[in-house]
Amino acid sequence: MKKRMIVVVAAALLAAACGPDKQEQTGPEKLAINVAVAPVQKGVFTRVLNYTGTVMPWKQAGIIPDVSGRVERILVKQGDTVRRGQLLAELDTTSLELQRKQAVAAAAIAGAALKDARVNAERMRKLHERNAVSSMQLEKAELALESALTQKQSAEANLNLVRHHLKSARMSAPFDGIITARHLDEGDMINPQMGGGFGVLTLMDLSRVKVKIDVVAEDIEKISVGMPCSVKVSTLADRMFTGTIYTKTLAADTASKTFQVEVRVENPDMAIKAGVFAAVAIEVEKIENVFMLPLSALIGEDRVVVYDNGFARLTRIQVGLRNETYFEVLGGLEPGAQVVVDGNYDLTDGAPIRISGEKP
Repeated sequence: MKKRMIVVVAAALLAAACGPDKQEQTGPEKLAINVAVAPVQKGVFTRVLNYTGTVMPWKQAGIIPDVSGRVERILVKQGDTVRRGQLLAELDTTSLELQRKQAVAAAAIAGAALKDARVNAERMRKLHERNAVSSMQLEKAELALESALTQKQSAEANLNLVRHHLKSARMSAPFDGIITARHLDEGDMINPQMGGGFGVLTLMDLSRVKVKIDVVAEDIEKISVGMPCSVKVSTLADRMFTGTIYTKTLAADTASKTFQVEVRVENPDMAIKAGVFAAVAIEVEKIENVFMLPLSALIGEDRVVVYDNGFARLTRIQVGLRNETYFEVLGGLEPGAQVVVDGNYDLTDGAPIRISGEKP
């Protein structure tokens, strides 16, 4: 009886010692780390400069008269689309009409005086030829003619100025666009000589827009007028627009040492609004048939992890060009090699790995 109990206890201890080890050692598959891989393959390598700028209207104008006065009528409202030459607002022209009548009368008086001075000067010349008047009297008549001519020119200039003010009191659109702001109401006074104001209205041409970006000195020579670029506007995250480099300055800003570049973007549906932020991507280099990998595959400066039949192989490679997402493989890997692009930083050489989605 005692001997049977010893055998049972020994068997139980042996089972307790061996049982867990057998469950843990189910093969390297259970310990394998899930990774994502990508093949070394040829593609088009591009180098892109990324900048952020502000969207500006293609054209912008404050609708401001050249003369002060009271706003009598505003014929448009914010958001209205207008055509070039369309009447937008006008001032009360009562006082200007009176000034015009006064200027017309003054011009007529000056004209009559000029006619009289011209006749008198001609008569004095004939009398002087017959020695009937002195040279001093002739000179006096000619001076009077010059004075009358100057007064006539002054009167005509004053009349033209009044007419200009009358024309300016009728404010028209200088180009096709949209009314983006109304700053005054009917009955308000405006004095453009005071400055600091926005005028009666603000007109913008948004059929196309420009994005202004500040480019650092080391990038400016890579950018040329006419280059295409991609533009993404902060308020339209689901849309990508195509732009063109329109202008670039030749002198750096004295404070920031950057160069201002303008990107032109067509905006026929007026979807892009002025004043918002925009991300601009300018493709400055494009090379075809380049062996490359995602940048996430690179460990340090020149190492990657290759998937080798379920095991990680830490491999040193030769790296060429790189951009924000990819790098060029110049050597150290065969075309088509499966390289770990996710989960590679904690791996050691020879560690068991499994491609995500594969069955163990």
